[in-house]
Amino acid sequence: MSYRLPRRHFMGGSAALLASGLPSLGLAQAKQKLTWVVSSATFEVGTATQTSIPFTAGFFEEEGLEVELRSVRGSALGAQLVMTGQADVVHAGTSVGLMVPVTKGSPLKAFYNMITQNFQMPAVPADSPIKSLADLKGKKLGVIGQATATVPIVKAVLEAAGVDPNSVNFIDVGYGAQAATALWGTRQVDGLAMYDSLYAAIENVNPERYKLRLLTSPLSDRIGFQTAMIAKPETIQNKRDALIRLGRAHAKATVFALENPEAAVRIHYKRYPEQRPANVDEATAIALGRKNLLARLNNMRIDNMVVKRDKWGFMHESEVSTYVDMLKKIGDVDKSLDAKTIYTNELIDDINKFDVEVLRRRARAFKLA
Repeated sequence: MSYRLPRRHFMGGSAALLASGLPSLGLAQAKQKLTWVVSSATFEVGTATQTSIPFTAGFFEEEGLEVELRSVRGSALGAQLVMTGQADVVHAGTSVGLMVPVTKGSPLKAFYNMITQNFQMPAVPADSPIKSLADLKGKKLGVIGQATATVPIVKAVLEAAGVDPNSVNFIDVGYGAQAATALWGTRQVDGLAMYDSLYAAIENVNPERYKLRLLTSPLSDRIGFQTAMIAKPETIQNKRDALIRLGRAHAKATVFALENPEAAVRIHYKRYPEQRPANVDEATAIALGRKNLLARLNNMRIDNMVVKRDKWGFMHESEVSTYVDMLKKIGDVDKSLDAKTIYTNELIDDINKFDVEVLRRRARAFKLA
């Protein structure tokens, strides 16, 4: 693959063990417990770096973590679990899962930028007469739920393209085969407002017939702070080491999946067999899953970003402020929100203390038991 980041060397303590591919010193101690919420209604293959690889490839284990994984439908609901103390960390959209709660007085902070590229844009059938964002005026867009963070970002890019967001009707259509039927079957909607891996899953329902085309803009391509690991400031302070280990496990899972996406898909199907496409042979199932996974992974890379970086999870001020300003403009976020208060990079250096090249070799050699 063309994906490459600089190799890192860390010679002391648990970092040296990580570099050698052996378990970290955390195993000699009591495991640190975390409740980790993923804002996804289903653990489809695009969630593998969060929901299957860290468990099966041993990254949570070697980081000395005992992780309870939970799922919710929408970032707003995921953030609510963190705010009420029912979870430690949520992976959520930074609009409804971070900015909106903060403006309403809930102390939350992002500490790891998860999906680094713009992955939530409207999509229409490849042969649709809709050619640009401007053509969506008065149209109907299917969503997986009104609480999803995709809705505000789509509204923001529509407004920037000169379209009144209120002229577009967002309709719940579910995902997978349900969404495909709403778009190509019943024609309930003109397009979809979802995200990368779900689009791949929808196309996979009927690969020969279903093809989607994204509607983008120069402004939409500048948004790089759409989802993050989010926690309360007190959790970042009191469970700092555990959150570093959680972020590191995810970074390692991401490197693993980028290096060996086929192994990542096999891992995911083994942990969640219901996600394997039905009524197809093994080779086809892996190919469809790989397409789904790569749709997400290509938006998680950090080696091709406009603002250069070489550390997983890092958040740049310009990317945060660009998105905050867009949401302020359409009224989804209070104008008093200070972008600098909703994120921190204080854990990033420690999260990145592992040898990337060793992880790549480990991924290439991985055999699923």
